[in-house]
Amino acid sequence: MPGTPSSAFPPAPITGRMDVLDGLRGIAALAVVAYHFLARWAEPQFEQTLYYHGDAFADFFPLQIAGRFGVCLFFLISGYVIMMTLERARGLIDFAGKRAARLWPAMLFCATASTLIIDLSGTAYAYPGVERWHVTAWEYVSSVFFVPPDLSAELFGYTQSDRPRWVEGVYWTLWAEVRFYALIALAWWLSPRDRFIWVWCAIQGASTLTGFLMHMGVDGFALGAANLMFQPGELAWFTLGLVAWKFRSAVNIWPLYLVSGVAVFALLEGYVIDFNQGWPTLDDNAMGALKLYACVALPFVLFLRGSRLLKPLTWKPLIAVGLASYPLYLFHERPGMAYMHWLNEAGVHPWIGVTIAFAVTVVTALLIHRYIEEPGKNGMLGLWKPVSERLERRFPRLKFKTA
Repeated sequence: MPGTPSSAFPPAPITGRMDVLDGLRGIAALAVVAYHFLARWAEPQFEQTLYYHGDAFADFFPLQIAGRFGVCLFFLISGYVIMMTLERARGLIDFAGKRAARLWPAMLFCATASTLIIDLSGTAYAYPGVERWHVTAWEYVSSVFFVPPDLSAELFGYTQSDRPRWVEGVYWTLWAEVRFYALIALAWWLSPRDRFIWVWCAIQGASTLTGFLMHMGVDGFALGAANLMFQPGELAWFTLGLVAWKFRSAVNIWPLYLVSGVAVFALLEGYVIDFNQGWPTLDDNAMGALKLYACVALPFVLFLRGSRLLKPLTWKPLIAVGLASYPLYLFHERPGMAYMHWLNEAGVHPWIGVTIAFAVTVVTALLIHRYIEEPGKNGMLGLWKPVSERLERRFPRLKFKTA
């Protein structure tokens, strides 16, 4: 009926946190952990197998894509829930404070704990070929503030004999998240509510064009800056998530289909389209990408439809893991490798060792969530509230438009 919201994705009830969404977060985080504990440091993913339990599952396709599956699902969910945050935020200052409180306390603790484990335990030198697990002061500071160590080193003229790296490899996704937050907050602030989707369509179009030109081999400073701003490899997932949220209340849905199509093209152009022949191709890489995208999209679409097939995701232990998914995501890979090394040195069977490491990692994340992440977030929000209110009174133009 004209003038009524779209029913393409019936609104899921929002009473506090959505249990199924937390279950999906839990699945995404566990998938990333499984990838790092069973496949990341084994052939063919790595030049040699570092696991004491061997590479029995390294060629298992679901495990090969588990890491990327978890990351893409996290990006989708982030794009979806960020719209809730924007609609509730008063302006740029309030939004920035809420995002910092959400991300920073857990990051500070996890990055510090990982650095201490890596640098003080000898784990950085326990595995052949990865001696550069050792964390430098520059890498630690850059990681804590979500800035790529190699980028910050270049900006400040700092050089190292080895390429600077994140404390934990997964931190690169937080850099993608932060850039997305900045971009969408700016778009939300500049555009009237009924024009936001058009503004975002232009942004996603610029991102897709940037990716297209890069795949064509075009180079240059302007394209590099566009790549930094529009991150064509990741922005499409965020876009599909936010479009899914807008479907809940959209009266005119065809712009949503348009921006969705642009985002999907961005995901496919590097795999399915052969720029030399000008025709779609389906080689092994393309088929792998399509399988991955299907695995990511299916549970999310079922969530949007409110499918009862996802009822198992409301299992309370899985919801608990979903609530703790952020610290689990931040604090698992190199600490887990340290646990496995220590257990092996103690004579524990390798498969028992990896099982214990997995369990310890999950329990540690639950404790960090309860005693570090949540209190830290609430504390930062309490401290930031009077500051943000004073800044908003002084800079009223930074408030979001209400209509």
